[in-house]
Amino acid sequence: MGSDSIYDRHHEVFLLWACRETGVFDALFAGYGRPDAVAEHAGITDRASGIVLDALADSGYVRETKDGYEPTDELRGFDPGTPPVERGILPHRVDSLENYIRLPETMRTGESPEPTEEGFKNYMGAMASIPDGTLRAIVTAAEHAHPRPERVLDVGGGPGRFSAEFARRGAAVTLLDQPEVLDLLADHHADLDVDVVEGDARQSLPAGFDLVFSARMTVSLSLPGIREYVGNVFEALEPGGTFAAAEWVRGRADVAGRFGVHMLSMSDVGNTYTEDAYRSALESAGFTDPEIREVPDTRFQLVVGRKPG
Repeated sequence: MGSDSIYDRHHEVFLLWACRETGVFDALFAGYGRPDAVAEHAGITDRASGIVLDALADSGYVRETKDGYEPTDELRGFDPGTPPVERGILPHRVDSLENYIRLPETMRTGESPEPTEEGFKNYMGAMASIPDGTLRAIVTAAEHAHPRPERVLDVGGGPGRFSAEFARRGAAVTLLDQPEVLDLLADHHADLDVDVVEGDARQSLPAGFDLVFSARMTVSLSLPGIREYVGNVFEALEPGGTFAAAEWVRGRADVAGRFGVHMLSMSDVGNTYTEDAYRSALESAGFTDPEIREVPDTRFQLVVGRKPG
């Protein structure tokens, strides 16, 4: 069967999902390490406990001890006590599996699943898990579009990883996001060298910036929403300023079509969009010479627009 077998390609996420749903993880985090104790605490059979604990050990999520098994750091993201930005992408992958299983109903009704409180925290963990190399490449590409920006607005900045990188390079950075995000991450943001403001990018943005940046944010909007956002970006920029958005552009990024389905599974709006759609939105807002650049060594493209000086 090879690598296309379900136990090769999808084994891990299904295993993690089953262990989370049955309470195996709760048992492990509570200190129940013996297979029989895990079985009793989680309400599963002894056979199931032995098999899944062995499989978790094979994948590096638990380690065997003289008293049974204990979680490794690889499993830490599933501990409810772990801060959102430290959870990594795995819990969100499991949440996404549930959304995909529900996809037929979403396709029929147009109504996506309501996110849970833990699911929202897991989503923030996924947003914070962008690889360092990809993050630096995107920020470098934005700085090539607008060299040495002095004032940067990071729209939908979430965990603030891009904001922190711009600040590290010398820019004065303002991170904007919705109140529920800022409330959840308030302690984390307090440790960053950035200003934080709440807002809705489709309604208005603060003004006075020479670079407005966002990363994988427009995929959460409809095309009319993108036009509203881009119009607000134009007003937020100083004359001669630049808009730079890191996105997966349909027709340019091989992942764009699949990510469109991902947005369908988790949100009532959102998709990936073509180069022509971005160009049209930028030109309608007043930007000159819009372009789509590849971000080297990543799967991302940079959507760039310039406000006349």
